[in-house]
Amino acid sequence: MPIPSWSRLLCLPLLSLGFSGCGESGVHTRLVFALKPSLIAGNGALASGVRAMESPPSLPNITSDDGLGFQLEGASATLADIRLELGSGDSCSDVRDSLPAGTDCVKDGGQSTVILAGPVSVNLATGEMTPPLEIPPSSYRRVAFQLAGNGFNAHTRYFQESKAWTLDLTLPAGEVLRFEAPTDVVVKEAGSLRVVFQQDTWLQGLPLASCFQKGDLTRTDASEILLDEARGECQGAGEHVRDNLRAHGSMSPHSF
Repeated sequence: MPIPSWSRLLCLPLLSLGFSGCGESGVHTRLVFALKPSLIAGNGALASGVRAMESPPSLPNITSDDGLGFQLEGASATLADIRLELGSGDSCSDVRDSLPAGTDCVKDGGQSTVILAGPVSVNLATGEMTPPLEIPPSSYRRVAFQLAGNGFNAHTRYFQESKAWTLDLTLPAGEVLRFEAPTDVVVKEAGSLRVVFQQDTWLQGLPLASCFQKGDLTRTDASEILLDEARGECQGAGEHVRDNLRAHGSMSPHSF
């Protein structure tokens, strides 16, 4: 598979994701994309490869700088060409024998990178991934991935008395997101690497309560709030949110 030119930019900050690998014993080490690790329930189900959850977790409000709260009702993404840069001291030769089917490892300029082609559909609220992803146990430092399909979408609502306003936060297919851990993240066999989107940062830097009160947030007859058409203090709010989505993520190891 040809390696796109953007893959050489892995030195930039990356978004957090969670991965898993499969050893000869059949024990899986998994990659998980999510909003926050605390929102992922059903640890045993994920460890056994069963992805569906009977009772999805409640999602928190996300709040602007001046206190306007939106109820987060769901978030999803389609990902492709996922690249995990191995940590210092690890190379493709260390993980070659434990690479799951359909996974590759390449070395470029002294840096080794595990590649998962995708596409994979992710429910970020539950960590459910279709299909599930496996990675070799190793240490990881950076991740990069391209949005595919419908890209990234988070659906939120603002409730005012008996009225509900919809605010969708999106990134289009084709965008490449990158996240980096401050130190190597060591993922053990049967564990998971989680890449986490930090939803509490998405509305930072925006006075949405003030703009809503002044009428500077464009609202449609279909009860939608359009940040790309905001005025006044909130002009440029749509791109500001997209910058927050691109910039804030983390990587961490977990026991499943």
